[in-house]
Amino acid sequence: MKLKGFNEFGKVLESLEEETPGALEVFMKQQAEETKADIKKGTPVDTGTLKNSWHRSGKGLHGHELSQTIFNATDYAAHVEYGHRIGKGRKRFVKGRFMLRKAIDTRRIKFYRDLEKFVGKLMKK
Repeated sequence: MKLKGFNEFGKVLESLEEETPGALEVFMKQQAEETKADIKKGTPVDTGTLKNSWHRSGKGLHGHELSQTIFNATDYAAHVEYGHRIGKGRKRFVKGRFMLRKAIDTRRIKFYRDLEKFVGKLMKK
């Protein structure tokens, strides 16, 4: 019995190994930017400082790890996200808006769908 096509398949795998890191980095940056946009949509606006202080940073590919970080530079972002008490010794509490949590929860579903499309495109090449 003689099997054919393994050499061509090996070449395809080698080309995928070369193309994937760069394409994956671009994909992750796009996903982080879309997540940041979703967070901004859910961020309450008074002066606009909180909404405009969302940033993304990424270190690129390090070994087999690729990460993107989304953060807010204002000192009160956590209070708006999780809620806070009003005044010292008072029992009143302002509920959190959970703009980050809600955006991450909705983006998670979209991320896996987009990842499936991304891998499908890579495999078609």
